[in-house]
Amino acid sequence: MPSQFFSNLSQDYSQLLDNADDYNVSIHVGEGSNIKEFHAHSNILRARSPYFMRAFSSDWVVKKDNIIIFNKPNITPMVFAMMLKFIYAGVIDLDKQSGSDILGLLVASDELLLDELITHCQDHLIEEKANWLKTNIIQVLQTVIKHDRCKKLQDHCLEYICQNPQPFFFSRNFQSLDRDILYGLLLRDELRIDEIEVWEHLIKWGIAQISMNNDKLVTDVTKWSEKNFDLLKKCLESFIPLIRFFEISSRDFYYKIRPYKKILPRNVYEDVMSYHLAGTEPKTIINLTSRIGSWQIDSNIIKPKHAAILANWINRSEDEHGIITTKIPYDFTLLYRGTLHGFKDEIFRGYVNNQGSAVVIIKVKGSNQIIGGYNPCGWIYRSIPTWTNTFDSFIFTFGNGKTNSNVKVSRVNNAEYAVYDNANNGAQFGQSDLVIKHSIGTCNMHSYKDRIMDTNSFIIEEIEAFKIVEK
Repeated sequence: MPSQFFSNLSQDYSQLLDNADDYNVSIHVGEGSNIKEFHAHSNILRARSPYFMRAFSSDWVVKKDNIIIFNKPNITPMVFAMMLKFIYAGVIDLDKQSGSDILGLLVASDELLLDELITHCQDHLIEEKANWLKTNIIQVLQTVIKHDRCKKLQDHCLEYICQNPQPFFFSRNFQSLDRDILYGLLLRDELRIDEIEVWEHLIKWGIAQISMNNDKLVTDVTKWSEKNFDLLKKCLESFIPLIRFFEISSRDFYYKIRPYKKILPRNVYEDVMSYHLAGTEPKTIINLTSRIGSWQIDSNIIKPKHAAILANWINRSEDEHGIITTKIPYDFTLLYRGTLHGFKDEIFRGYVNNQGSAVVIIKVKGSNQIIGGYNPCGWIYRSIPTWTNTFDSFIFTFGNGKTNSNVKVSRVNNAEYAVYDNANNGAQFGQSDLVIKHSIGTCNMHSYKDRIMDTNSFIIEEIEAFKIVEK
C-alpha cells in the first residue's frame, strides 16, 4: 500500500502560491476601489479547475509579455484569495467568515467549476449558518436559484419556507421575489399556508411587478381599467394553474377572488362557481392536491398547518415560534366538540376520560383567538382529585389562527402541577394557567412559563378535544 504525505504536499503548494515569482497568470479581481492583482501558475489552475482548463485553451485568452491576463470584477478579492488557497493547498476555513462571504464564495466556486468547494460551502451554510440563512433566505434564494450546482441549498431554503411560510410571505422583500422562486414554491404540496393566503400574496406580488414597470395600479380593484386586468392576467397566467381554488371557502372566493375574475380563465372560474353554488365535481385543475397533502383534520377551529405545529411541540422539535414539520407523525382523532355535544364539564369528561394523550383547542368568543393545552397523560376518571406530574404538558396560543406572528407555546414550569385531574371539572392546566368550566375559561400565569392570553377570563365560542396517537 503506497504511503501518502498530503499534509506536506499542501504546505509546499501553499508556499508556491505565497512566493509566486515564476507566475505566468495575472488575475485582476474586484471592482471600484476594491481591486487586487493575484499571481498564479496556469498549470495548477488548469489541473484544479475545469473553468481555467477551458479558458487557457481558448483563442480569446489575453497575453502581455507572456503573462496571461484575466479580469474577474464579479468576485471580491477576499473571496478569490480563499479560492486560490483552496486551489493550491486544498485548505479552506469558513468558521470565521460571514454568511454573505460564504455565499459569494459559493457562487464564485460555481463559476470556476470547483465541485468540492461548492458542496462544502452549501453544507457549511446549512449546518453552521442556519440562523443567518433564516434571516437572509430571500437574498440567498435570489442568488443561488440560477445555479444548478447549488441545488442542495436551493432545496433546503425552499423546504424551510414550506415549513414556516409566514415570515417569508410577509417579508418586505417578498414583492421583489424572482418569479421562478415563487413558481417553485406554489408548485409544492407541502407549502403550509392557507390557499386564500397564497392567492392574496400572489395578487400583491403581481401588482408589485406591474408597478415596477411604471404601470401603477390603484388599490381599489373596482376602479381598474381593462388594461389593468390584462396586465395582471399576463403577469400571473403561469401561476393560476397552481392555485388550489377548491380548497378556498365560498365566502373567501366571493370576496377575495371574484373581484379578479377577469384574470382567470373562463373555464376555471365557471368550474369553481359551479362547485360552490351547485356542489358539482371539479373538472379543472383536478390534479392538484391539498397543500398539506391528503392529510386533513376534523376541526371547526384549526387547520392542518396548526396540527403540524402541535406535532412539533409534542416532539419538542420546534424553535418555539411555530416552525412546523413537513410530516405529521400523529393522528388527531376528534373526541369532543362543544357545539355538537354540549359545553358542560361532565359531558366533556365523558368523552375524553381514559382516551390517552389529548389536546384541547378553544376558540375564544369575540376575538377569534385560538388557545389550548396538551395533556400527554390523558384524563382518567378519578374519585379523588389528582395532579398529573409531567414535563411534557404545554399550553399554547395560535393568535387569530391566520398568521404566525402571535404563535406561542408555554411549557410547564412546575411539573408537580402540570394538569389537574378532577372527575367533576373540565380541563385544567396548572394551578390557574388555563382552566375550563363549562363555557367559561380563565387564564393566569402560575405553573407554566408564559401567559398565553392578556385577559384573565374569556367566553368559549367553540371547544374541541382530540386524541393524539402516534402513527
